[in-house]
Amino acid sequence: MSTTATRPTPTASTAPPRIPPRRAAHASRPVLRLRPPTLRRWWTDAVGLTVWGSMLVVVALWVHHGGFQDLTAGAAASLSSIGRLSGLISSDLLLLQVLAMARVPFIERSIGQDRLARWHRWVGFSSMNLILVHLVTITIGYALFDGSNVLREFWDLTTNAPGMLLALAGTIALGMVSVTSMRFARRKLRYESWHLLHLYAYLGAGLALPHQLWTGSDFLLSTAATVYWWSLYGLVMVAVLIWRVIVPLRTSLRQRLRVTSVVPDGAGAVSVTVAGPHLDELRVSAGQFFVWRFRTGPGWTRGHPLSLSAAPTTAGLRVTIGVTGDDGERIARMPVGTTVLVEGPYGRLRPEVRTRENLVLIGSGLGLAPLVALAQEAVLAGRGGTTTLVRRLRSEQDVPMQADVEHLRSLGRLQVIDLVGPRSTVGTAWLPRQHGHLPGQEAVHRLIPRLDTSDVFVCGAAPWAEAVAADLHAAGLPHTALHVERFSW
Repeated sequence: MSTTATRPTPTASTAPPRIPPRRAAHASRPVLRLRPPTLRRWWTDAVGLTVWGSMLVVVALWVHHGGFQDLTAGAAASLSSIGRLSGLISSDLLLLQVLAMARVPFIERSIGQDRLARWHRWVGFSSMNLILVHLVTITIGYALFDGSNVLREFWDLTTNAPGMLLALAGTIALGMVSVTSMRFARRKLRYESWHLLHLYAYLGAGLALPHQLWTGSDFLLSTAATVYWWSLYGLVMVAVLIWRVIVPLRTSLRQRLRVTSVVPDGAGAVSVTVAGPHLDELRVSAGQFFVWRFRTGPGWTRGHPLSLSAAPTTAGLRVTIGVTGDDGERIARMPVGTTVLVEGPYGRLRPEVRTRENLVLIGSGLGLAPLVALAQEAVLAGRGGTTTLVRRLRSEQDVPMQADVEHLRSLGRLQVIDLVGPRSTVGTAWLPRQHGHLPGQEAVHRLIPRLDTSDVFVCGAAPWAEAVAADLHAAGLPHTALHVERFSW
Protein backbone atom coordinates (compact mmCIF):
# COMPACT_ATOMS: atom_id res chain seq x y z
CA MET A 1 0.00 0.00 0.00
CA SER A 2 1.86 3.03 -1.17
CA THR A 3 0.91 6.53 -2.16
CA THR A 4 0.06 7.09 -5.77
CA ALA A 5 2.64 7.34 -8.47
CA THR A 6 2.51 10.17 -10.99
CA ARG A 7 -0.45 9.80 -13.32
CA PRO A 8 -1.40 11.48 -16.56
CA THR A 9 -3.53 14.55 -15.94
CA PRO A 10 -6.65 14.98 -18.13
CA THR A 11 -6.33 17.51 -20.91
CA ALA A 12 -7.69 21.00 -20.45
CA SER A 13 -10.63 20.30 -22.72
CA THR A 14 -11.89 17.38 -20.64
CA ALA A 15 -10.66 18.17 -17.12
CA PRO A 16 -13.34 19.00 -14.55
CA PRO A 17 -13.23 22.48 -13.02
CA ARG A 18 -10.81 22.98 -10.15
CA ILE A 19 -11.46 24.76 -6.88
CA PRO A 20 -12.61 28.24 -7.94
CA PRO A 21 -10.63 31.26 -6.79
CA ARG A 22 -12.11 33.62 -4.26
CA ARG A 23 -12.88 36.10 -7.05
CA ALA A 24 -13.55 35.02 -10.61
CA ALA A 25 -11.94 37.16 -13.27
CA HIS A 26 -15.14 37.30 -15.36
CA ALA A 27 -17.58 37.89 -12.50
CA SER A 28 -18.61 41.07 -10.76
CA ARG A 29 -18.99 39.28 -7.42
CA PRO A 30 -16.57 37.04 -5.51
CA VAL A 31 -17.05 33.29 -5.64
CA LEU A 32 -18.07 32.33 -2.12
CA ARG A 33 -18.51 29.08 -0.26
CA LEU A 34 -22.15 28.31 0.44
CA ARG A 35 -23.35 28.23 4.02
CA PRO A 36 -23.97 24.81 5.58
CA PRO A 37 -27.43 23.83 6.85
CA THR A 38 -28.04 24.06 10.58
CA LEU A 39 -27.08 21.01 12.62
CA ARG A 40 -27.95 20.73 16.32
CA ARG A 41 -26.33 18.03 18.43
CA TRP A 42 -29.46 17.46 20.53
CA TRP A 43 -31.61 16.67 17.48
CA THR A 44 -30.50 13.02 17.47
CA ASP A 45 -31.65 12.53 21.07
CA ALA A 46 -34.95 14.28 20.30
CA VAL A 47 -35.63 11.91 17.38
CA GLY A 48 -34.90 8.82 19.49
CA LEU A 49 -37.09 10.01 22.36
CA THR A 50 -39.94 10.76 19.96
CA VAL A 51 -39.82 7.26 18.47
CA TRP A 52 -39.77 5.46 21.80
CA GLY A 53 -42.31 7.87 23.27
CA SER A 54 -44.81 7.10 20.50
CA MET A 55 -44.41 3.37 21.06
CA LEU A 56 -45.00 3.78 24.82
CA VAL A 57 -48.17 5.78 24.14
CA VAL A 58 -49.50 3.02 21.87
CA VAL A 59 -48.85 0.28 24.44
CA ALA A 60 -50.28 2.45 27.24
CA LEU A 61 -53.51 2.99 25.29
CA TRP A 62 -53.78 -0.76 24.66
CA VAL A 63 -53.31 -1.51 28.39
CA HIS A 64 -55.77 1.26 29.36
CA HIS A 65 -58.43 -0.29 27.14
CA GLY A 66 -58.11 -3.71 28.77
CA GLY A 67 -55.64 -5.29 26.38
CA PHE A 68 -53.48 -6.85 29.09
CA GLN A 69 -56.45 -8.28 31.01
CA ASP A 70 -57.84 -9.81 27.81
CA LEU A 71 -54.70 -11.95 27.45
CA THR A 72 -55.99 -14.19 30.26
CA ALA A 73 -59.69 -14.14 29.28
CA GLY A 74 -59.69 -17.15 26.98
CA ALA A 75 -58.36 -18.02 23.55
CA ALA A 76 -60.71 -15.78 21.57
CA ALA A 77 -60.13 -12.70 23.73
CA SER A 78 -56.40 -13.38 23.94
CA LEU A 79 -55.98 -13.66 20.16
CA SER A 80 -58.11 -10.57 19.60
CA SER A 81 -56.02 -8.62 22.12
CA ILE A 82 -52.79 -9.72 20.42
CA GLY A 83 -54.30 -8.71 17.11
CA ARG A 84 -55.20 -5.28 18.49
CA LEU A 85 -51.71 -4.72 19.88
CA SER A 86 -49.93 -5.89 16.72
CA GLY A 87 -52.21 -3.67 14.61
CA LEU A 88 -51.56 -0.64 16.82
CA ILE A 89 -47.78 -1.09 16.84
CA SER A 90 -47.79 -1.76 13.10
CA SER A 91 -49.77 1.45 12.45
CA ASP A 92 -47.39 3.45 14.64
CA LEU A 93 -44.32 1.98 12.94
CA LEU A 94 -45.82 2.58 9.50
CA LEU A 95 -46.45 6.25 10.27
CA LEU A 96 -42.97 6.65 11.78
CA GLN A 97 -41.53 5.00 8.67
CA VAL A 98 -43.30 7.45 6.37
CA LEU A 99 -42.30 10.36 8.60
CA ALA A 100 -38.65 9.25 8.55
CA MET A 101 -38.56 9.33 4.75
CA ALA A 102 -40.51 12.59 4.49
CA ARG A 103 -37.08 14.25 4.71
CA VAL A 104 -37.99 16.58 7.54
CA PRO A 105 -34.80 18.66 7.92
CA PHE A 106 -34.08 18.17 11.62
CA ILE A 107 -34.67 14.40 11.34
CA GLU A 108 -32.60 13.99 8.19
CA ARG A 109 -29.70 16.15 9.40
CA SER A 110 -29.49 14.54 12.82
CA ILE A 111 -29.71 10.91 11.65
CA GLY A 112 -28.54 11.10 8.03
CA GLN A 113 -30.16 9.50 4.98
CA ASP A 114 -27.94 6.43 5.15
CA ARG A 115 -29.02 5.50 8.69
CA LEU A 116 -32.59 6.56 7.97
CA ALA A 117 -32.71 4.29 4.92
CA ARG A 118 -31.53 1.29 6.95
CA TRP A 119 -33.96 2.14 9.79
CA HIS A 120 -36.73 2.64 7.21
CA ARG A 121 -36.03 -0.81 5.78
CA TRP A 122 -36.09 -2.54 9.19
CA VAL A 123 -39.22 -0.71 10.32
CA GLY A 124 -40.93 -1.42 6.99
CA PHE A 125 -40.46 -5.19 7.20
CA SER A 126 -41.35 -5.19 10.92
CA SER A 127 -44.53 -3.24 10.23
CA MET A 128 -45.54 -5.58 7.40
CA ASN A 129 -44.95 -8.66 9.56
CA LEU A 130 -47.06 -7.16 12.35
CA ILE A 131 -49.85 -6.41 9.86
CA LEU A 132 -49.89 -10.09 8.93
CA VAL A 133 -49.98 -11.06 12.63
CA HIS A 134 -52.84 -8.59 13.09
CA LEU A 135 -54.83 -10.06 10.21
CA VAL A 136 -54.35 -13.68 11.32
CA THR A 137 -54.98 -13.23 15.05
CA ILE A 138 -57.96 -10.89 14.66
CA THR A 139 -59.60 -13.21 12.13
CA ILE A 140 -59.07 -16.33 14.25
CA GLY A 141 -60.15 -14.50 17.42
CA TYR A 142 -63.38 -13.25 15.83
CA ALA A 143 -64.01 -16.70 14.33
CA LEU A 144 -63.76 -18.23 17.82
CA PHE A 145 -66.12 -15.61 19.20
CA ASP A 146 -68.68 -16.28 16.46
CA GLY A 147 -68.10 -20.03 16.24
CA SER A 148 -67.56 -19.78 12.48
CA ASN A 149 -65.03 -20.96 9.90
CA VAL A 150 -61.85 -18.84 9.70
CA LEU A 151 -62.07 -18.29 5.95
CA ARG A 152 -65.74 -17.33 6.19
CA GLU A 153 -64.94 -14.95 9.03
CA PHE A 154 -62.22 -13.33 6.95
CA TRP A 155 -64.63 -12.89 4.05
CA ASP A 156 -67.32 -11.40 6.30
CA LEU A 157 -64.86 -8.97 7.90
CA THR A 158 -63.52 -7.89 4.52
CA THR A 159 -66.89 -7.35 2.84
CA ASN A 160 -69.06 -6.13 5.75
CA ALA A 161 -66.90 -4.26 8.25
CA PRO A 162 -66.55 -0.53 7.43
CA GLY A 163 -63.28 0.31 5.72
CA MET A 164 -61.98 -3.26 5.68
CA LEU A 165 -61.96 -3.57 1.89
CA LEU A 166 -59.85 -0.42 1.69
CA ALA A 167 -57.57 -1.80 4.42
CA LEU A 168 -57.09 -5.01 2.44
CA ALA A 169 -56.13 -2.99 -0.64
CA GLY A 170 -53.70 -0.99 1.49
CA THR A 171 -52.17 -4.20 2.86
CA ILE A 172 -51.67 -5.52 -0.68
CA ALA A 173 -49.98 -2.23 -1.67
CA LEU A 174 -47.66 -2.42 1.36
CA GLY A 175 -46.94 -6.07 0.61
CA MET A 176 -45.91 -5.16 -2.93
CA VAL A 177 -43.55 -2.50 -1.56
CA SER A 178 -42.05 -5.02 0.90
CA VAL A 179 -41.48 -7.67 -1.76
CA THR A 180 -39.82 -5.24 -4.19
CA SER A 181 -37.60 -3.99 -1.34
CA MET A 182 -36.04 -7.41 -0.82
CA ARG A 183 -32.48 -7.56 -2.06
CA PHE A 184 -33.09 -10.18 -4.76
CA ALA A 185 -35.92 -8.04 -6.22
CA ARG A 186 -34.05 -4.75 -5.96
CA ARG A 187 -31.18 -6.16 -8.01
CA LYS A 188 -33.60 -6.71 -10.90
CA LEU A 189 -35.11 -3.22 -10.78
CA ARG A 190 -33.76 0.13 -11.87
CA TYR A 191 -33.60 2.68 -9.05
CA GLU A 192 -36.25 4.85 -10.75
CA SER A 193 -38.66 1.90 -11.12
CA TRP A 194 -38.18 0.84 -7.51
CA HIS A 195 -38.65 4.42 -6.33
CA LEU A 196 -41.93 4.71 -8.26
CA LEU A 197 -43.22 1.43 -6.79
CA HIS A 198 -42.14 2.57 -3.34
CA LEU A 199 -44.62 5.46 -3.53
CA TYR A 200 -47.38 2.89 -3.01
CA ALA A 201 -46.37 2.89 0.68
CA TYR A 202 -48.11 6.26 0.96
CA LEU A 203 -51.21 4.78 -0.67
CA GLY A 204 -51.13 1.77 1.65
CA ALA A 205 -50.89 3.95 4.76
CA GLY A 206 -53.73 6.13 3.51
CA LEU A 207 -56.05 3.22 2.73
CA ALA A 208 -55.50 1.74 6.20
CA LEU A 209 -56.75 4.89 7.94
CA PRO A 210 -60.55 4.58 7.46
CA HIS A 211 -61.01 1.14 9.04
CA GLN A 212 -58.94 2.14 12.07
CA LEU A 213 -60.94 5.29 12.71
CA TRP A 214 -64.31 3.68 11.93
CA THR A 215 -64.03 0.31 13.67
CA GLY A 216 -60.86 0.27 15.79
CA SER A 217 -61.82 0.23 19.46
CA ASP A 218 -58.41 1.48 20.53
CA PHE A 219 -58.95 4.51 18.29
CA LEU A 220 -62.46 5.28 19.55
CA LEU A 221 -62.79 4.22 23.21
CA SER A 222 -61.29 7.44 24.61
CA THR A 223 -60.83 11.04 23.57
CA ALA A 224 -57.09 10.75 24.25
CA ALA A 225 -56.74 7.84 21.82
CA THR A 226 -58.74 9.58 19.11
CA VAL A 227 -56.75 12.80 19.48
CA TYR A 228 -53.43 10.92 19.47
CA TRP A 229 -54.09 8.94 16.29
CA TRP A 230 -55.68 11.80 14.37
CA SER A 231 -52.77 14.05 15.36
CA LEU A 232 -50.18 11.47 14.33
CA TYR A 233 -51.81 10.86 10.95
CA GLY A 234 -52.21 14.61 10.40
CA LEU A 235 -48.58 15.32 11.33
CA VAL A 236 -47.29 12.71 8.90
CA MET A 237 -49.51 13.88 6.06
CA VAL A 238 -48.51 17.52 6.55
CA ALA A 239 -44.80 16.60 6.77
CA VAL A 240 -44.95 14.66 3.49
CA LEU A 241 -46.82 17.47 1.74
CA ILE A 242 -44.44 20.19 2.95
CA TRP A 243 -41.03 18.50 2.68
CA ARG A 244 -41.58 16.20 -0.32
CA VAL A 245 -43.69 18.54 -2.46
CA ILE A 246 -43.87 22.20 -1.41
CA VAL A 247 -40.27 22.82 -0.30
CA PRO A 248 -38.59 21.09 -3.31
CA LEU A 249 -40.90 22.94 -5.71
CA ARG A 250 -40.20 26.25 -4.00
CA THR A 251 -36.44 25.61 -4.06
CA SER A 252 -36.46 24.77 -7.77
CA LEU A 253 -38.59 27.79 -8.68
CA ARG A 254 -36.43 30.11 -6.61
CA GLN A 255 -33.03 28.79 -7.68
CA ARG A 256 -33.84 28.46 -11.42
CA LEU A 257 -30.87 26.14 -11.90
CA ARG A 258 -29.54 25.44 -15.39
CA VAL A 259 -26.75 23.26 -16.70
CA THR A 260 -23.61 25.31 -17.42
CA SER A 261 -21.28 22.49 -18.50
CA VAL A 262 -21.20 18.77 -19.24
CA VAL A 263 -17.65 17.41 -19.56
CA PRO A 264 -16.13 13.89 -19.68
CA ASP A 265 -14.51 12.92 -16.39
CA GLY A 266 -12.65 9.63 -16.55
CA ALA A 267 -13.79 6.46 -18.24
CA GLY A 268 -17.57 6.14 -18.37
CA ALA A 269 -18.38 9.27 -16.37
CA VAL A 270 -19.30 12.91 -16.93
CA SER A 271 -19.27 15.90 -14.60
CA VAL A 272 -22.27 18.21 -14.78
CA THR A 273 -22.16 21.73 -13.36
CA VAL A 274 -25.31 23.73 -12.69
CA ALA A 275 -25.74 27.33 -11.59
CA GLY A 276 -28.50 29.82 -10.85
CA PRO A 277 -29.03 33.43 -9.83
CA HIS A 278 -29.66 32.72 -6.13
CA LEU A 279 -27.09 30.10 -5.19
CA ASP A 280 -25.86 32.38 -2.40
CA GLU A 281 -29.16 31.67 -0.60
CA LEU A 282 -28.83 27.87 -0.82
CA ARG A 283 -27.54 26.18 2.32
CA VAL A 284 -25.56 23.06 1.48
CA SER A 285 -22.35 21.36 2.59
CA ALA A 286 -19.72 19.42 0.69
CA GLY A 287 -20.53 15.70 0.82
CA GLN A 288 -24.31 16.17 0.67
CA PHE A 289 -26.54 15.08 -2.19
CA PHE A 290 -29.60 16.29 -4.05
CA VAL A 291 -32.23 14.40 -6.00
CA TRP A 292 -31.77 15.82 -9.52
CA ARG A 293 -34.21 15.99 -12.41
CA PHE A 294 -32.67 17.20 -15.66
CA ARG A 295 -35.40 18.37 -18.04
CA THR A 296 -34.02 16.73 -21.16
CA GLY A 297 -37.21 15.28 -22.64
CA PRO A 298 -38.97 11.91 -22.04
CA GLY A 299 -37.87 10.38 -18.76
CA TRP A 300 -36.82 13.67 -17.12
CA THR A 301 -39.22 13.15 -14.20
CA ARG A 302 -37.08 10.29 -12.88
CA GLY A 303 -35.07 11.54 -9.92
CA HIS A 304 -31.35 10.80 -9.52
CA PRO A 305 -29.78 10.94 -6.02
CA LEU A 306 -26.30 12.32 -6.78
CA SER A 307 -23.72 13.71 -4.35
CA LEU A 308 -21.86 16.92 -5.05
CA SER A 309 -18.44 16.11 -6.48
CA ALA A 310 -16.97 19.56 -5.79
CA ALA A 311 -17.17 21.97 -2.90
CA PRO A 312 -20.37 24.02 -3.30
CA THR A 313 -19.80 27.69 -4.11
CA THR A 314 -21.72 30.48 -5.78
CA ALA A 315 -19.87 29.55 -9.00
CA GLY A 316 -22.05 26.43 -9.27
CA LEU A 317 -22.83 22.93 -8.05
CA ARG A 318 -21.18 19.92 -9.67
CA VAL A 319 -22.12 16.24 -9.78
CA THR A 320 -20.35 13.33 -11.45
CA ILE A 321 -22.42 10.49 -12.89
CA GLY A 322 -21.63 7.25 -14.70
CA VAL A 323 -22.84 7.27 -18.29
CA THR A 324 -23.54 3.52 -18.18
CA GLY A 325 -25.97 3.82 -15.28
CA ASP A 326 -29.68 4.62 -15.25
CA ASP A 327 -30.31 7.46 -17.72
CA GLY A 328 -26.56 8.20 -17.79
CA GLU A 329 -26.32 8.43 -21.58
CA ARG A 330 -29.29 10.80 -21.76
CA ILE A 331 -27.74 13.09 -19.14
CA ALA A 332 -24.31 12.94 -20.82
CA ARG A 333 -25.86 14.23 -24.06
CA MET A 334 -27.96 17.03 -22.60
CA PRO A 335 -27.18 20.55 -23.83
CA VAL A 336 -25.94 23.51 -21.80
CA GLY A 337 -28.92 25.52 -20.59
CA THR A 338 -31.03 22.49 -19.61
CA THR A 339 -33.37 23.32 -16.73
CA VAL A 340 -32.79 21.41 -13.50
CA LEU A 341 -35.19 20.63 -10.63
CA VAL A 342 -33.76 19.61 -7.27
CA GLU A 343 -34.76 18.17 -3.92
CA GLY A 344 -32.40 18.65 -1.03
CA PRO A 345 -29.75 18.92 0.15
CA TYR A 346 -29.70 15.64 2.05
CA GLY A 347 -27.11 13.53 3.82
CA ARG A 348 -24.94 13.68 6.91
CA LEU A 349 -21.65 13.01 5.09
CA ARG A 350 -20.57 16.60 5.73
CA PRO A 351 -17.64 18.39 7.39
CA GLU A 352 -19.74 19.75 10.27
CA VAL A 353 -19.97 16.28 11.86
CA ARG A 354 -16.20 16.08 12.35
CA THR A 355 -14.97 15.75 15.92
CA ARG A 356 -11.22 15.14 15.42
CA GLU A 357 -8.16 16.91 14.04
CA ASN A 358 -7.36 14.73 11.01
CA LEU A 359 -9.58 13.73 8.09
CA VAL A 360 -9.47 10.39 6.25
CA LEU A 361 -11.65 9.79 3.18
CA ILE A 362 -12.10 6.21 1.88
CA GLY A 363 -14.07 5.69 -1.32
CA SER A 364 -14.68 3.34 -4.21
CA GLY A 365 -15.80 4.17 -7.76
CA LEU A 366 -18.13 7.14 -7.98
CA GLY A 367 -18.40 6.96 -4.20
CA LEU A 368 -15.31 9.15 -4.44
CA ALA A 369 -17.44 12.09 -5.61
CA PRO A 370 -18.56 13.40 -2.19
CA LEU A 371 -15.14 12.64 -0.74
CA VAL A 372 -13.38 14.85 -3.30
CA ALA A 373 -15.86 17.59 -2.43
CA LEU A 374 -15.03 17.13 1.26
CA ALA A 375 -11.31 17.31 0.51
CA GLN A 376 -11.84 20.57 -1.40
CA GLU A 377 -13.93 21.96 1.45
CA ALA A 378 -11.17 21.15 3.95
CA VAL A 379 -8.73 23.14 1.80
CA LEU A 380 -11.13 26.07 1.37
CA ALA A 381 -11.85 26.16 5.10
CA GLY A 382 -8.14 26.08 5.95
CA ARG A 383 -8.79 23.65 8.79
CA GLY A 384 -5.72 22.19 10.50
CA GLY A 385 -4.66 18.57 10.53
CA THR A 386 -3.96 16.24 7.62
CA THR A 387 -6.37 15.14 4.90
CA THR A 388 -5.88 11.68 3.39
CA LEU A 389 -7.83 10.24 0.46
CA VAL A 390 -7.85 6.44 0.04
CA ARG A 391 -9.16 5.43 -3.40
CA ARG A 392 -10.25 1.91 -4.27
CA LEU A 393 -9.74 1.66 -8.04
CA ARG A 394 -9.99 -1.12 -10.61
CA SER A 395 -7.23 0.47 -12.70
CA GLU A 396 -5.09 3.60 -12.79
CA GLN A 397 -6.50 4.78 -16.10
CA ASP A 398 -9.13 7.51 -16.46
CA VAL A 399 -9.81 7.98 -12.76
CA PRO A 400 -12.82 10.29 -12.17
CA MET A 401 -12.08 13.72 -10.68
CA GLN A 402 -8.36 13.13 -11.16
CA ALA A 403 -7.68 16.78 -12.02
CA ASP A 404 -9.20 17.90 -8.71
CA VAL A 405 -7.13 15.39 -6.75
CA GLU A 406 -3.91 16.36 -8.54
CA HIS A 407 -4.62 20.03 -7.88
CA LEU A 408 -5.06 19.43 -4.15
CA ARG A 409 -1.90 17.35 -4.07
CA SER A 410 0.02 20.11 -5.82
CA LEU A 411 -1.02 22.47 -3.04
CA GLY A 412 0.49 20.09 -0.51
CA ARG A 413 -2.86 19.75 1.27
CA LEU A 414 -3.82 16.20 0.36
CA GLN A 415 -2.22 12.79 0.78
CA VAL A 416 -3.46 10.13 -1.65
CA ILE A 417 -3.31 6.35 -1.24
CA ASP A 418 -4.57 4.21 -4.11
CA LEU A 419 -5.66 0.59 -3.75
CA VAL A 420 -5.59 -0.58 -7.36
CA GLY A 421 -6.62 -3.89 -8.94
CA PRO A 422 -9.42 -6.46 -9.00
CA ARG A 423 -11.03 -7.25 -5.67
CA SER A 424 -9.64 -9.96 -3.46
CA THR A 425 -11.56 -13.24 -3.48
CA VAL A 426 -9.92 -14.44 -0.27
CA GLY A 427 -9.17 -12.74 3.02
CA THR A 428 -10.13 -9.07 3.23
CA ALA A 429 -12.52 -8.58 0.32
CA TRP A 430 -12.56 -4.75 0.32
CA LEU A 431 -8.85 -4.72 -0.56
CA PRO A 432 -7.39 -5.43 -4.02
CA ARG A 433 -6.16 -8.94 -4.74
CA GLN A 434 -2.50 -8.24 -3.96
CA HIS A 435 -3.37 -7.04 -0.43
CA GLY A 436 -6.25 -9.41 0.35
CA HIS A 437 -4.06 -11.55 2.60
CA LEU A 438 -3.82 -8.70 5.13
CA PRO A 439 -6.28 -8.91 8.03
CA GLY A 440 -8.75 -6.02 7.93
CA GLN A 441 -7.60 -4.44 11.19
CA GLU A 442 -3.96 -4.53 10.11
CA ALA A 443 -4.87 -2.95 6.77
CA VAL A 444 -6.71 -0.15 8.59
CA HIS A 445 -3.74 0.65 10.81
CA ARG A 446 -1.37 0.65 7.84
CA LEU A 447 -3.62 3.02 5.91
CA ILE A 448 -4.44 5.25 8.88
CA PRO A 449 -1.53 5.39 11.32
CA ARG A 450 -3.19 8.25 13.25
CA LEU A 451 -6.54 6.48 13.66
CA ASP A 452 -7.06 7.77 17.22
CA THR A 453 -7.02 11.40 16.02
CA SER A 454 -8.95 10.96 12.75
CA ASP A 455 -12.50 11.22 11.55
CA VAL A 456 -13.10 8.69 8.76
CA PHE A 457 -15.62 9.17 5.94
CA VAL A 458 -16.49 6.10 3.84
CA CYS A 459 -18.55 6.06 0.63
CA GLY A 460 -19.16 3.27 -1.86
CA ALA A 461 -21.35 0.31 -2.77
CA ALA A 462 -23.18 -1.07 0.26
CA PRO A 463 -21.32 -4.41 0.75
CA TRP A 464 -17.91 -2.78 0.23
CA ALA A 465 -18.64 0.18 2.51
CA GLU A 466 -20.06 -2.08 5.23
CA ALA A 467 -16.94 -4.29 5.14
CA VAL A 468 -14.67 -1.23 5.47
CA ALA A 469 -16.78 0.14 8.33
CA ALA A 470 -16.69 -3.19 10.19
CA ASP A 471 -12.89 -3.33 10.05
CA LEU A 472 -12.60 0.33 11.11
CA HIS A 473 -14.75 -0.39 14.17
CA ALA A 474 -12.75 -3.56 14.91
CA ALA A 475 -9.55 -1.48 14.72
CA GLY A 476 -10.87 0.80 17.47
CA LEU A 477 -12.55 3.68 15.64
CA PRO A 478 -15.61 4.82 17.65
CA HIS A 479 -19.02 5.32 16.04
CA THR A 480 -18.80 9.08 16.59
CA ALA A 481 -15.73 9.29 14.34
CA LEU A 482 -17.03 7.09 11.50
CA HIS A 483 -19.35 8.53 8.85
CA VAL A 484 -20.61 6.15 6.16
CA GLU A 485 -22.76 6.52 3.06
CA ARG A 486 -23.70 3.42 1.10
CA PHE A 487 -24.93 3.03 -2.48
CA SER A 488 -27.73 0.46 -2.82
CA TRP A 489 -27.59 0.38 -6.64
